[in-house]
Amino acid sequence: MPLPLAPGEHLAGTPDQRRALRRALHALRARPDPGQTHPALFLKTLANLLTSPPPFLDPGVLHAGLTETSRRYRELGIAGLLPPDRTFIGTASADPAAFGGFHHPGQGYRHWQMTAVITRYGPLHNPQSPDPRLAALDLIRAYAHDSLHYASSRCYQWHPDGTRLVRVRYGINFRRPDGRPYSVPDPPGSPSTRNLGIIIEAATDREARAITARTARLQAITPPPDDPDRAEYRDATGQLTTADLARHAAAPEPGGPAGFLARMTAYERTIALRYTAFLAELSPASPASLHAAILRAIITGSLTELCRILNQHHGPAAFARLFKTTAYTSSRTQHFGFDTTPYTTPIFPFACCQGRDQRSR
Repeated sequence: MPLPLAPGEHLAGTPDQRRALRRALHALRARPDPGQTHPALFLKTLANLLTSPPPFLDPGVLHAGLTETSRRYRELGIAGLLPPDRTFIGTASADPAAFGGFHHPGQGYRHWQMTAVITRYGPLHNPQSPDPRLAALDLIRAYAHDSLHYASSRCYQWHPDGTRLVRVRYGINFRRPDGRPYSVPDPPGSPSTRNLGIIIEAATDREARAITARTARLQAITPPPDDPDRAEYRDATGQLTTADLARHAAAPEPGGPAGFLARMTAYERTIALRYTAFLAELSPASPASLHAAILRAIITGSLTELCRILNQHHGPAAFARLFKTTAYTSSRTQHFGFDTTPYTTPIFPFACCQGRDQRSR
C-alpha cells in the first residue's frame, strides 16, 4: 500500500495519472536511506532517540520543545508533524572536522524522499558535546523548521513528456513543468528580496526560531557566555546581533566551529535579514501581519488573503507585479487540460493575484 502523502501534498492530473504519481512517490519514499548522501554521518531516527535519550540531549528541553512545536502548529491548522521515524539525526561523524547543527552542510528536509537529516549541535567527531540543553534547542529549531516544510502546500504532476514527475508548486512559489521559476534570484548583496524561495525559507525559519525561543524561556535557558555556543543560542532563538555577524563573517576552513559560524552568518544575511527588510518594505505599519498571511498561504496553498493584503497596499495584481518573471509569463505549457497561466484550478488558487486583464487572457 502506498505511503500516505504529507499533509499539504496534492497530485494533479487524471485519476490514472494521480494513481501513477502516488506509486512513483511511494517508490522514492519506501526505503529512505539518507546515509547514501551523508556517508560520514552515523544516523539514528528521532523515534529512536526519543525512546532512549542520549546524554548529549537534555530530554526535558527536547520534550518541552516538541510539545511547543505541536501546540503552535495545531494553531496553524497543521495536521501532523514530520514523522520521527523519517527524521534522521546525525549523532557522530567520521570526518574529524565535522561540526553539527542547523547550519551543517546538506542538512534539511528532502521532499522527494519525505525525510529530513538533522545533526546534533557541536563537534561530531568528539564524544564530548556542548551543553545538552543547547543541543536540544538546536534540534528543536531544525525539527520545527523541517516539520513546517513537510506540512506546507505542495503539488506534483507528470512532466508533459510523461517521463518523470515534477513539483510545480511549493507554498506560495510556482514552477513551470519545464523548470522555469516564477521569481528570480536576488542580486548579490541585495538588502531585501523578491525571491519566493527565500521568502518561504525565511518565513519557515522565523516560525521555528519563535518556537525555540519560547522553549528556551519556558525552560529558563540563558545565553552561554562565549562563542560558538553564545552565537548558536542567539541564532536558534532569533537574536543574532550585528556584532555577531561582524565577528563570524568568514572562515579560513569550511569545517569546525568557524565554518559553522560563517555559514550561520551567510544564512542570516541572505535569508533572515532580507526577509525582515522585505516585510518592513511591503508592510511598514504591520510587518507581523504580512508574515502571518504569508505563513498561512504557505501552509494552506490559498493566496486569497495574501493577495488581498498586497493589493490593498500596492495596487491590483501586486503579487504578479512584485514577483513574476517575464520568462515565466512567456511559457504557456499545456498539461492535463489546463493552462498553467494563471493557475485557476482548485489546486492552484492563483487567479486572486491577477489583474482583470491577466485573468481574462
